[in-house]
Amino acid sequence: MGYNVFRYGGDIVKETRGTTRQEKALETKDKIYEVAMKKFITKGLEHTSISEICREAGVSIGSFYTHFENKEGVIYETFRRADLNFERFLQAERYKQNLYELILEYMEYYVQFVLTYDFEFIRRFYNTGNHYFVRGKRPMQDVLKTILKNRQPKLNEYYVKNTDDVVDMLFMTSRGIIFHWCLKEQGFDLQEVSRKQIEMVLKSVLLELE
Repeated sequence: MGYNVFRYGGDIVKETRGTTRQEKALETKDKIYEVAMKKFITKGLEHTSISEICREAGVSIGSFYTHFENKEGVIYETFRRADLNFERFLQAERYKQNLYELILEYMEYYVQFVLTYDFEFIRRFYNTGNHYFVRGKRPMQDVLKTILKNRQPKLNEYYVKNTDDVVDMLFMTSRGIIFHWCLKEQGFDLQEVSRKQIEMVLKSVLLELE
């Protein structure tokens, strides 16, 4: 058993591979994904056809639908790959890190991933029709929930009832800032504003800052 390796946001991500047949299927999926993403960035989602993607990737339309439900499914694959990167924050040495700084780093990492993409592509991501943001059981949120549950910080119950509420508030804040940044046509420093807003949230909900 080997790994399916791809690059995401400047990082190398590895997924466990299975049999040779499964490896070929993953290679086909990666090829479709890479071609589709390039097309979406240069032409836009609505101006790119599935047949065009398949023609350039050298695969059949049937192969496309084997791996993706539709063009939006390719976009969701980006989120899935992003999720895998956040598991690094569960490494043992992370538990020695100051919780406040760890959460700030975690949320900054999220923003950095966003900024690896072309602005037009980001703007297409951050819209009210993208229900992937609120899907349950996503590693991106679950990893942070696990960290907080293990640390058991004292919370300000006026703002949040439990650590899951903390995670929800953090991601609502980040998504809102990114959405506003898109509306403002990149009119402010996304990383700087995001950090300050997340700091305000943490100082409100955490009663003890390590």
